[in-house]
This record gives sequence, C-alpha cells and structure tokens, in this order.
Amino acid sequence: MVMVDRQSRRVWTFDPAYTTVEFVIRNLWYKVKGRFGVVEGVIVLDEEDISRSSVTATIKADSIDTKNKKRDAHLLLREFLDVENFPEIEFKSTSVQRGRDRDSLDVEGTLTVKDKSIPITLAVNEMDRSRSPGGQEWVYYSATVELDRFAFGINYGRGFIGRSLRVMINVQASSAPQMRR
Repeated sequence: MVMVDRQSRRVWTFDPAYTTVEFVIRNLWYKVKGRFGVVEGVIVLDEEDISRSSVTATIKADSIDTKNKKRDAHLLLREFLDVENFPEIEFKSTSVQRGRDRDSLDVEGTLTVKDKSIPITLAVNEMDRSRSPGGQEWVYYSATVELDRFAFGINYGRGFIGRSLRVMINVQASSAPQMRR
C-alpha cells in the first residue's frame, strides 16, 4: 500500500540492487575509483509542493569497494572511515528545491561521516519514471556532489591523496501500486 497523505506525499524506497554511490579521488599518480555496495534510503516526494519533500539515506561504511582488498582494508581503519566506531554514513535532507531546469533539484542536507556532520547540497536530476506490468512504480534519480575529505577529519595522506572527492549517486526507488478505491 502506498503511503499517501492528504498533501499528496508519496514514499519511495531505494532499491538496493540498483542504487549506487560511486566516488573518484585523485592520488598523486592516478585516480582511485570506488563504490559503496550497501545503500538504503527513503524519498518522501510531494509533487504538488516539492519543498515538502525529503530524503534520508544510510550507507554501510564497510561496504566500500575500490577493487583493491588491501586498500579497502586500510580505508576501514581509523585514519579513514573508522568503521569500528562509525559503521554508517548518513544523509538527511533539510530542504528540497527546484533546480535550474524542470528536471533538476537542489537537495540540501547534512552528511555525517565518522563524527562530523557537514551541510552539503546535492545536484539532483530526475531521470525517469516507469511502471511495471504488475503495477509497481519506479523513479530514477542521479546526483553529484564534491566533498572535502578534510572537513570530515580524514586528513591521512595529505599531499599524496587528493582533498576533493567527487561522488556520483544513482537511485532507483519503488512505491507500491496505489490501492483502487
């Protein structure tokens, strides 16, 4: 059953099989690419008043994968993600506004990595919407953001590892078919 309130808000749940959080950071000699494999989240979408919408997301920090097991193990340690003490990375929106064109949104919120919570703005694109033959509805979004790892207290490798981290997010979210009345 779709959660719809009197103000036309619908709840969409991230599909973990098709939602990705990928990143790129420069090393002294090359770029390191990686991703997080476990991402959960919810979008509350009010299409009549987009400013009443919200997004929350949780990433399991230990699901990081750069295709290098030794590097991944190092990224789990205290000088990077410190997953023993901070197993999750969290995002909670504080505002959602229309962006520069009809298919874009600016989603402001707080990103918490380790023990630091920093305000960020996601540049979001509404990609598509579809319905399966069984009535399941899907929405698709992509988002990007540049993060300063030093702002989160991740200073290891200063001078060798880049400071700016480019993050690309793709979300596929579903809402159950509406009940016919």
